[in-house]
Order: sequence, then structure tokens, then C-alpha cells
Amino acid sequence: MKKKKPKNNPFYSGSGFRILGIGKQEAIKYFFGGNATVAIIVMALIIGFLIYHSANFFPQYRSSLELYRKSGQEFVDYADEQLTAQKELKSLSTQARAYEIKERLGALYDVASVHSDFKAQVLAEISSERKNYKRVKSRLDNLKSSESPSADDLEEAEDDYQTARESLRDAAQIAVNNLDYSDLSDSLWATDNKYLDQIRNSIVENLLTGEKTNFLKEIETEEKKMTEQVDSLEFIQNLVQANQKFSQPIPAFERYVSSISKVASQNKAQAVNFVTAKARKEALEAKLAISSNEEEKERTRLEIKRILGTEPDYAKLNEPIYSSLDDYRKVAEDAMGNNKEAFALVPDVDEFQSKIARRKIDHISEIEETIDDLITTKREQMESWDHSVAYPITQAITGFFFGTKWITNSSWQDIYGILPLLTGSVAVAIIAVLIAIPFSVGGAIYVNRLATPAEQHIIKPFIEFIGAIPSIVLAFFGVVGLGTIIQEYSQSPWLSWIPGFPVEGRLTILNAGLLLALMSVPTIFTLCEDALNNVPKAYKEASLALGATKLQTVTKVILPSCASGIIAAVLLGFGRIIGETMVVLLVMGGRIAIPKSVTDPAHSMTGILAQEIGEVDEGSLHWGALFMVGLVLFVIALTLNYISQRILKKFTQHG
Repeated sequence: MKKKKPKNNPFYSGSGFRILGIGKQEAIKYFFGGNATVAIIVMALIIGFLIYHSANFFPQYRSSLELYRKSGQEFVDYADEQLTAQKELKSLSTQARAYEIKERLGALYDVASVHSDFKAQVLAEISSERKNYKRVKSRLDNLKSSESPSADDLEEAEDDYQTARESLRDAAQIAVNNLDYSDLSDSLWATDNKYLDQIRNSIVENLLTGEKTNFLKEIETEEKKMTEQVDSLEFIQNLVQANQKFSQPIPAFERYVSSISKVASQNKAQAVNFVTAKARKEALEAKLAISSNEEEKERTRLEIKRILGTEPDYAKLNEPIYSSLDDYRKVAEDAMGNNKEAFALVPDVDEFQSKIARRKIDHISEIEETIDDLITTKREQMESWDHSVAYPITQAITGFFFGTKWITNSSWQDIYGILPLLTGSVAVAIIAVLIAIPFSVGGAIYVNRLATPAEQHIIKPFIEFIGAIPSIVLAFFGVVGLGTIIQEYSQSPWLSWIPGFPVEGRLTILNAGLLLALMSVPTIFTLCEDALNNVPKAYKEASLALGATKLQTVTKVILPSCASGIIAAVLLGFGRIIGETMVVLLVMGGRIAIPKSVTDPAHSMTGILAQEIGEVDEGSLHWGALFMVGLVLFVIALTLNYISQRILKKFTQHG
């Protein structure tokens, strides 16, 4: 006997309309039930797409680096790294002195900058009055210089001049009176209020006379006098001498690096000609085959003959580089000797009043501990360098994943190291999560368990509304608003205890982290609230029945019961943050280097993809590098989501 389908089955099609044996209810079942299959297919396509475009990256990169070695560029970069370290020491000592002078001069230091900035803004507002003034003044000057000017014309020109002058004065006075320190292009230039009126009057006078005012002359004289007083301090004199010692080896080092760079560049040109010879020959032969002009054919044949058919003799080409080692040893020994004397002259960090100057001195101390090892290591690499040693693909792989340089579109050599990008992404994501957790998790607990219904109807929509704000709007706010606020208030002595304060620039990891924290709050808040809702009501009722307060119930019963759900929410929020693009691209500063502080600028994986993907040729080495970055980012996001789902699954099973 045939078994009948139960009538209460929601997918039972009965005897209704059917197409190819599929009824309406079955079609609905297949449509919604196929979501998982579609998701798997889309995931597979994404992975396949990323792998397809990045699969050839490492072989290409190995070939590029092998050419980099054969041409001698690798040898040059060993020397250039030492020169860069030497220049950094010079720069740091120069900056330390400048910041200390700025700290000790106080408000006086920025008066000239404020004067110049205000003057530029006033000129933009009174351009028409100034043009008219110049025109009238020019006419008056021409009449005065003529042999026999008419008295009436001269009087008329004089009246016009006085009228234009007064008009210019009034317009300039109105424009400058509307300016205050909040209008500065750099808020850090804001100086003492006692100078404000004097600056305004000086600008008006300067615009009318075209000459430096007495006020500016007095400021410059006083600034020069105070700078000399700072420079006369013993520890500043020692710093200046150290700077001179750091600077002394640089010219000789630059001449050496420049000389071997020329050789390596010529070697690279020949190497590239040989590597691309086959492709160019094929292109010219194809051109020859379709050409009908005999003169053009002859030129094409000559071009084919000129193509380099034999591999360059790299041993001969690199002979000047090998023979330059004696010159290098002399330069390196001179640098190490000067550095030893310079480090002995660098003042103690406690001598400085400026916190930024202290930071620069600390950085010099860090370099002092490593520069001798750097020079020794690079010298050993240069002495043992051999252009003929093959470049293994394992070295290309480790160089990509652990390299600290990302140099693209370089006429010298493209270098792809993902570590600074990965560090920037992880650093900003960790900061954002650490800031977001108290607000999102705390907000979810309060709204779900402690707030009144009226508070719930106010707080929850506002938090969820944050998710509707476009990321580009938040990024714009970070660039023009939040960054300036952080930079300005970080100068306060009350905040000097915070690591990295005062902040030198507006675009930093901290700035981006704060914005990403705001963006992640709705995600973590919503998921945490779901986790709290999944805790059985019996737990709460039992706790309250035993005499626990609401707060005790939440902290000792509810939270332990949904801890895995909250952890999963945080991980999903972390995944949301690490995949964000616009904020990190515009607000983090874009410096490709491993950051030392949360107030340093940095770059990220998503930022580099958005910045460079539109500039590269499909199939190129740079193209493959970007897709490899995308693959790494995809794996990180997928891993975080997988861990989150596993935790949620465990939470559901035990909930």
C-alpha cells in the first residue's frame, strides 16, 4: 500500500501546478535550502580566483630577485642600508635639537609661522582690493617718474592712491580681525594670546608697505637671541658636535654608493635586455611578417640583429663592484670611528625638556646598540657576496612573508615584504577591539539586563545607527577632525604619561583605531545581545530567587553562561575591523614600516590593495604580489570567522 505524504508538511506540494515535476512548495524548499550550496560555490570561486592570480607570483619574484643579485644591485643595497642608518642618526640628532629649541622658546617659536599663515589667508580674501591698490600705485609712480606730469592728473592719481590705500587697509583689517588661532592650517602653531593683536596689526602694515615690520624684526631678533642661549647650553653643544660626527662619513659613503650604483644600473640594463630579448624578437618578427614597406622591413631586420642573443658576462660586469671592497672597508671603518665618538657626545635623555626630543634621543640610543652589528653583518655579506649563487624560491617566500620592505614601481628594484602591512593591520585591529569591547559588551549587558524599557528604546537604535554611517564619512572626519584633536590635546603636559604622546602627526594608528572601534561597536553589541538572549531564563530566576542582586546575577551567572558567545562576537568584530579599507587607507598615514608606537603612521593590507590595485598591469609581478596579499587577508578573515563559528557552535550545544 502506497504511503501518503502528511498534509501538515510545509513542503508537501499536493496536486497543485508543477513544472518538470517540481511543485511550488518544493521550489521554495530548494531555493532556500540551496543557500549553503551557493555560499560554498562562491567561496570556492573566490579562493580559486585569488590562487589563480597569485599562483605565479613566487616563481616570478624569484626570477626578479635572481636578476637583482646577478646585476650587483643586492651588493649595492647592502652598502645603502648602512648609509641609511648613518643618515638617520644625523636626522635624529638634528630633530632633537630643533624640538628642544621649540620647547624652550615656547610661544615665541611659532609667531613667525602664525604671521605667515594669517597673511596668506588675508591675501586670499582681499585679492581684488590689492590688485586695485597695485594698479593705482603703479599709475601714480609712472606719473611721478614722467618728465612733465599734469598737476591735475597728479592730484587725481594721488587721491585715487589714498582711496585705494584706505580701502585696502579696511579690507585687510576686517579680514585679519576675523582670524584667530582656530583658523590656522596647523593648530600646533597656536601661540600666546598676547601676540595676536600685534600679529594682526603687523600683517596690515606689511600689506600696505610691502616691507618687514618692526614687530617681525623684534620677534626675529628675540628668537635668535633665545636660540643662541639654548645653543650655548653644554648638552646642546655636545649634541651639535655629535651631529657633526654623524654627518662626517656621509659624503664619502654617498660617493661610494653612487659609484657602485652606476655599475649595477648598467648591469641591470644589459640583464633586462637579455631576459626580454626573446619576447622582443618575436614581436619584431611578427611585425616583419605583416609589413609591406621594404624600408620598414629593413629597419625591422636591423633591430632584430641588434637584439642581445647571448647572456651577458656577469663576472666581468661585476668586476668593478668586487674590486670596490677596499674602498668600502675604509668608508665603513671611518663611519664606525666617527659614530663611536658621536655616541659618547650624545647627551643624557634627562637633560631635555621636550618629550619629543627625548624620544629622538632614545631612538639614537637604540641605533647605538645595533649599528655596529648592522655594519659588521653587512660587511660580511658584501665580502662573501657572489653574483653567481642561485636565488632559491624558499628565500623569495620567506622574504615575502617576513620582509620589512614594500617597494613598488621602483626604477631600482621592486621589493615585496608583507610584514609591515600585516603589523599595521593587526595593530590597528587590536587597538580598535580593545577600545570597542568595553563599550559594546558593556552596552549589550546594560541594555539587555539592566536598562529600563525606555532606555532600551533609546540606546539600542542609536548604537545600531552607527553601522549605517558610511566608512568614507568616518574617514573624512578622522582626517580633518579627530586627527587634529588628538594632535592638539596630546601636547598637554597632563597627558604626557601616555606612550607616544605628544603626537607628531594627525594620521596615526591611534586615530584609525578609534574610528574602527566606533565602526565595530554595532557588530559586537548585536552579537553579544544575541548571546545574552540565549541564556535560559531559569538561570536568572534561580539566581534572583537565591537572593542575588541584578548585578551579581549578571556578573556571576549570566556572563559565565554566555562567555563563549561573547568571545565569538569579539572575534567576528575583529574580522570586521581587519577587513576595513577606507578608514585605514585615509587615516593611518600610509607609511610602510613596522610601527613602534600607536601614535606612529602605518599602512595595512587592505589599504595597500585599494591604493595600488588600479595602477598595475594584469599578470605583472606587482599584480601577483597584491593578489598574494589578498589571499593572506582572506585566510586571516576566514580563520577568524571559522574560530568564531566553532565557539558559537560550542556555546549553542552547551546553552
